[in-house]
Amino acid sequence: MGNNGKLLVMAAAVSAALGTSGQAAAADWVMAQAMEPPTTTHKFFGVAQASYTNYYGCDKLEGMRNVGANAFSALNGSYNAMCRVGPEFHDKQSDLNLDNLAIGLRGNLIPGKINYFVMANAGMNAANYSPLDSSRAHTISLTDATMTFSYVPGVRVRAGLMRKPGPEEMYQAIDSNSYMWPTDFIARVQIEKFFKVNSKGTTIIPGQGYGTAIKTGYDSDAGRDWGFQFFDAFKSGKWTSTYAVMVGNGSGIHKIRDYNNKKDLNLYFSTEYDLPGGKGPNKHGIKGYVYHQGGTRNFETDASGTLSQDFKFTRQGGGVKALGEIFGEGRGTHRLGLDLMYADGMIFYTPTGNVVDEAFGGQVQIAAEKGNKARGLTLDYGYYLNDKWNFGVRYAQHDVLYATIGTATWGASDKRVIKQLTFAVNYHLSPATRVTFNLEPRDAKAPNPNANAINEANSQIVVNAVGARYGLLLTHQF
Repeated sequence: MGNNGKLLVMAAAVSAALGTSGQAAAADWVMAQAMEPPTTTHKFFGVAQASYTNYYGCDKLEGMRNVGANAFSALNGSYNAMCRVGPEFHDKQSDLNLDNLAIGLRGNLIPGKINYFVMANAGMNAANYSPLDSSRAHTISLTDATMTFSYVPGVRVRAGLMRKPGPEEMYQAIDSNSYMWPTDFIARVQIEKFFKVNSKGTTIIPGQGYGTAIKTGYDSDAGRDWGFQFFDAFKSGKWTSTYAVMVGNGSGIHKIRDYNNKKDLNLYFSTEYDLPGGKGPNKHGIKGYVYHQGGTRNFETDASGTLSQDFKFTRQGGGVKALGEIFGEGRGTHRLGLDLMYADGMIFYTPTGNVVDEAFGGQVQIAAEKGNKARGLTLDYGYYLNDKWNFGVRYAQHDVLYATIGTATWGASDKRVIKQLTFAVNYHLSPATRVTFNLEPRDAKAPNPNANAINEANSQIVVNAVGARYGLLLTHQF
C-alpha cells in the first residue's frame, strides 16, 4: 500500500511539547528548564491557550478506488487527516481547541544544590489524547517532574520526566514561538506516538505474519522522556557553551517503566554569543547547536502478541538562531533561524489513506527499518516592531522517505515532499497575554510514480487534497 501516505498527523501534537519554560539567562533551554536562581524559593506558573483553526484550502477526498481487498473508495467524502483539527480529528475543516491548560511549580529545596520542576497539563493535546484517536485518554497529565542536583562541578544531574534535548523548535519556550502549528518534521518524526503494532513492515522471520492491525496508539512522549540528564554550562567572555547527555527509557509520558528494556541516548551541545538586550527566553544572542538521538522500539509481529521485533532509529541535526540588533544598532530587533534535521528508521508515515476513524484506513504505518529516512529544513525570520507587535515568516520542508530500504514494503513511490510557508502576526495585549494570527499555505507532493496505476491515482488524490489553513491563538501566561 505505498499509495497514500503523506502528511501527518496531529497539528496539535506539539501543543503539550511546547509548554512553559521559566525565565532564565539567555535562550539556553537546557539551563532554563533545569536550573533555578538561588534566590527563588517556590514559584507557581502556568499557561492557557485557546485556538481556532480553519483549513479553508483543503478538499474532501473524491475518486479514490479500491485496490484488491483494500476498500479505499470508502474514504471518499472524508477529509485528509492533515485537514482536520487535532487531537479530536472531527471530520470538518474548522474547529476550536483548548490547546493548553497547564500549571506548574518550580523552585529550590536547597538553594544552589537541589531544585525541582513540576507541571501538569489538562489541555486538548498529545499528552491527554490517544494517538490518532478522537478519544480523550486522560483528564490531566503530568508533563514534567524533575529534580536537579548540583553537587559535582561541571556535571549537574537532572532526574525524572523532562524534555528531550533536541531541535530548537521543540525545546523553545512559548514566549519565543511565533507560530501556532509545528512544522511537519517535528509533528511527524520528533513527537513520538507509541503503538503495539506496525501494520506495514518487513517480514523479517520467514513465514512470520504481522500483529493485528490497529488504528490508535497507547501513549505519546509529548517531546519528553523519563530518565537522567547530565549537563552544565560554561561561560568564557561573551560565549556560553552548554552540553547535555540524557539516558532515557524511550517511553511515553504516562509510564515510568521502560517498554523494551533498552535505553535511548540523547546528546546535545550549544554555544551562544551574547548580544546586548532582551531578557528571559528572549535574551539576545547568536546560538549554534547540534544534537543526536538514538534508541530502539519494538512491535508485535503476530496476532497473539507472543512474537516481536526490535527496530533501531536515530535522529540528528543542528541549527543556528540569532536574536537582536543583528543588522546593526538602531536597525531594529530581528530573529533569524536555520534548522537541519535528519531521521533514520521509525519514520511515522500515515494512517492508510491518511484518514483517521473511517470505514477503511487509519491502520498505522511506520517505516520502522533503518535505511528508511526523512529530512527537514526550516528557515525562520522574525521582526519585532515594539513591545506590542512582532511578525514572522517561516519556510519548512519535509522530505518523507527520501531514501528507503528499497523493497516491496517501502520504495521510491512512498516518498512525500511537504512544504509549509507560515506568516505570523503577534500582538501583546499585555506582557502576559498575546494574540497570534497565522496564515499557512501548504503543498504536498508524491513525486515518484507508483507502478500500480490505481495506487498512483489514489496517491495524487490524497496529496492534492491538502491546502492552506489559517488560525487564531490566544495565549495567557501567569
